[in-house]
Amino acid sequence: MDRSVDSLWQTGSSDFWRRSAAPYFRYIAQSGLPGVVVMLLIAGMAGYGTLLRNMPAHFPITLVGVVALTPVICWSPLRTWLRDADIVFLVPREAEMPAYLRRSLRYNGMACAAAVLLMCAIYIPLYMAAHGETSAVLIACAALLLKALQIGAAWRERQLVRAGTRRGIRLLRWAATAVGIAALLHTELWKAAIYLAVVAVLFALLYMRMPRYPIPWLLLIEEERRTRRRYTVFFGAFTDVPTEAAPVKPRRYLSWIASRIRYRSEHAFMYLYAFTLIRTELGGILMRLTGLGIFTGFLSAYSGLWSGWGAAAVCLLFVWLCGIQLTALAQAHRHTVWRHVYPLPEQSRHAAVLRVDRAASLVSAVLIWLPQGLLLPPQGYVAQAAASLVLALLYVLAVRPGRVKRKLAGDPDDDE
Repeated sequence: MDRSVDSLWQTGSSDFWRRSAAPYFRYIAQSGLPGVVVMLLIAGMAGYGTLLRNMPAHFPITLVGVVALTPVICWSPLRTWLRDADIVFLVPREAEMPAYLRRSLRYNGMACAAAVLLMCAIYIPLYMAAHGETSAVLIACAALLLKALQIGAAWRERQLVRAGTRRGIRLLRWAATAVGIAALLHTELWKAAIYLAVVAVLFALLYMRMPRYPIPWLLLIEEERRTRRRYTVFFGAFTDVPTEAAPVKPRRYLSWIASRIRYRSEHAFMYLYAFTLIRTELGGILMRLTGLGIFTGFLSAYSGLWSGWGAAAVCLLFVWLCGIQLTALAQAHRHTVWRHVYPLPEQSRHAAVLRVDRAASLVSAVLIWLPQGLLLPPQGYVAQAAASLVLALLYVLAVRPGRVKRKLAGDPDDDE
């Protein structure tokens, strides 16, 4: 049997996609999400065409380019398929691991390059319609070159010994890249090239002076575990999925909200589920979806998509997507043993899930609606802004509780 590192990589990849992911695609298809995504794409293409034909004179094209391109260029995930047991089996073969890691870098690099090209294909027509000075070919080539540099820089950051140093340099890299993208879009090409070259040399010297591991085993295993958990949270919104222990992140900028819950026995489950939402990956997914909804809502409302009704539809779509992800909260702690040990009524757990779900859905819905409320009325689309708010509130306050109750009613561990 072939036990080369290349075959081990292939085995890990096929095991994840065939056993851990493929069985749940059927449930996603049955949920109607693909149809909604197709409708969103059609509506987005129509609204995008309207925006191109009626480009506002003072459209912030450079700011939009920085916001759109920086994340897709800087974010460089790495799937290595490594698990905890590989510390025992693969560490003795560490000399062979460079070939294994090159396979991972190629695998992720191709996907990241495709994402960069897709984002460029979306953004460049907008840039040209706003009379941008840099050519489309140069923007696409520069974006791919920057992506290649970001992949290498991200690997160097993974090798660094200190976690605080990794976070600091990553933040600095993202900021420097954002400035470079702005220079590429707004200034002469030679100025942007000089800036990016100087920044690349400085970062290379900085990485050389930092202590690092040849292969950061624990970091790679934790990154793989975190990625698998994100898939699990996503699939868990459509069906029951076996889960692993979720990591806890302090998120002190949000934890104060749950800390205001009074210490009473009737609030025990509400306290638990509030911190579960805030400190686990589910909260991170919800924040990213809300942020994407705000950004997309800003663009659609700014352009007055479909006389404001398209912008309202975008708002409602992201409110619905946030609701889909929040449904996974009902599955949290369903197999926890202490639920049957401590004298807490099961009905209070259901009530707590409903309250936390309603509060989180309401906050996300209001934040996603804000661009509509601020940008549509000045254009004369008051009815559209009001309709999107009313429908979003109806979904959160009237429709979602029934869905969450049905999800809880299907819990086989309930004693009801």
